[in-house]
Amino acid sequence: MTGTVTELWRYPVKSMDGGRLDEAAVTPRGIPGDRAWALIDRATGKPLSGKRHAKLLLCRSRYLDEPTAKSVPPAEMTLPDGTVLSTDDPAAARVLSLYLGADCAPASSPGGFFDDRPLHLVTDASLRSLRAAFPLDFDRRRFRPNLLVSVAGDGFPELAWVGRTVAVGGARIAVAKTTKRCVMTTLPQPGLPEERGVLPAVVKEGGALGVYGAVVADGVLRVGDLVSA
Repeated sequence: MTGTVTELWRYPVKSMDGGRLDEAAVTPRGIPGDRAWALIDRATGKPLSGKRHAKLLLCRSRYLDEPTAKSVPPAEMTLPDGTVLSTDDPAAARVLSLYLGADCAPASSPGGFFDDRPLHLVTDASLRSLRAAFPLDFDRRRFRPNLLVSVAGDGFPELAWVGRTVAVGGARIAVAKTTKRCVMTTLPQPGLPEERGVLPAVVKEGGALGVYGAVVADGVLRVGDLVSA
């Protein structure tokens, strides 16, 4: 099976909106800077997630300086009211704690704050199949992939990649498992309204959409790259 990378995404702060890239050099840690920052609950030491703190999903994040595999700069965060903060801003912890109603502070991790593996892939065939079965908004942004892959036909082709090594441009990605979806797919994000039916629809189709993978051969991912599984 072959496909093409049509979108490449990075999310600087866990559970915040991110941005599209034209290319990214990847390593076993994934895309440099992806989910390298999170808001840490100061009581538990654990990262906050949009699953329990839905207001995180309404915030945007980006880098003003480009991360590398060895260095991650501060990330800029924009709240829904237009407030702009940097992760290294001394006031950030206070402002974000008030916004979220949780005592938290920005922190970075060299290994990133991933739910599972460092890369997440979704095909447009899966999204088309869901749209054909259910009259709902299955915008790909609800599923927060790193790679959106265009594949001809319908069905859920990426689910068959589990256990395989997928070639993407010059990189090789070992696909480890399917991505079980959660309530985050139903919640509002910048430019997307709440859509409560999304998760029940995915559950009816098996509960998984997309796959997690890890880089086993470094390379550069680019929009337009051939994907071969």
